[in-house]
Amino acid sequence: MTTEQSASATPRAGEKLSRARQRQKLIDACISALYLHGPSRTTIDKVVAIADMSPGIVNFYFETKAALMMAALEYLANEFDERVVAPLGALQDRPVEALERLIELYLDPDIASPRKVSVWYAFWGEATSRREYFTICGKRDLAFADLVRDLVARLVEQSGADHLDADAVALGLIGALEMIWQEIAFQDETHVDRIAAAQRCHAYLRSAFPAQFALHRDGGVPHASEHSVSPSATSHSTRLIGDACAMLVAAELTLAGVPALKAPDFWPGYNVIAQPRGRDPQRVLVKSGTFVRGAASISYSTLDVFDWLAFVIFVGESRRCFVVPRAVIEANAEKFGSEPAINLRENRIDDVAGQFAAFEDNFCLRE
Repeated sequence: MTTEQSASATPRAGEKLSRARQRQKLIDACISALYLHGPSRTTIDKVVAIADMSPGIVNFYFETKAALMMAALEYLANEFDERVVAPLGALQDRPVEALERLIELYLDPDIASPRKVSVWYAFWGEATSRREYFTICGKRDLAFADLVRDLVARLVEQSGADHLDADAVALGLIGALEMIWQEIAFQDETHVDRIAAAQRCHAYLRSAFPAQFALHRDGGVPHASEHSVSPSATSHSTRLIGDACAMLVAAELTLAGVPALKAPDFWPGYNVIAQPRGRDPQRVLVKSGTFVRGAASISYSTLDVFDWLAFVIFVGESRRCFVVPRAVIEANAEKFGSEPAINLRENRIDDVAGQFAAFEDNFCLRE
């Protein structure tokens, strides 16, 4: 290639990239407009206002508003396929890992943001847009359901749980994920508690496969608003925070005269084992969260075996710890929903200090 040819090719490549970016900018703006206004009240003027572009440029990429809206929905559908469905293909022979990964990816804030989730339901919910939804997503939804059903069927076979109906278990998991998406669609991101949402899905799977999912447990740090999140609770992974809090509780118990140590990661039902003088060994389940007012909660499963529940609450740069007997916890906890299969209980973070004030820093394990 001559120098002249190279010089002329470079602008063309740059122009192509620029056009791709402009098209994507319009799609992103359309998603925001759909989130704010819904399909029927979204207009080209509203889209270009959000994109900060001229109205005429839309016609260069999309013939009609409907074509732009379809492109926005197709973009979300492709993103879901690439970010959620595709990674599970390599895990089909490891269904436990695949189902855990499914929950993590399905609730990822880049995929399940209120902005994006509300667009899915806007198309599905409005009669005028429902046909477009099924045109783009109908076959994908069926394929996704088949994938989840296949993973559950493989797990039923591997676990020998022949009494379970794979189709029914898969439908229940998809339903739980969909209900959480519906909740997300009507919330501000600062109020979305993704850790608690994931725990609800894990509890559902644990109710069907207790041996397989009882081992996959962590401290559970709920998400909170940017004004109340402790740096120590956000700069590390959830599992790392859970392990750190368990070691913290074990150390405080030991310093208070109750020898204790953190249980191995695969230990079912509790995180710390303690030996008070003259008493039987005590099992302590440790849960952590960042203080925020509202619906954020710390949850645990009734299937977990423990004697005490230790709440580690991050408040700004400090933390508070409440070590509470299980009987007291059970009397104060609320059940997630009414389904008997969901064995999860929750305590609102902003209620912990008031409910269990008598058990703050109770490292002597006073009943």
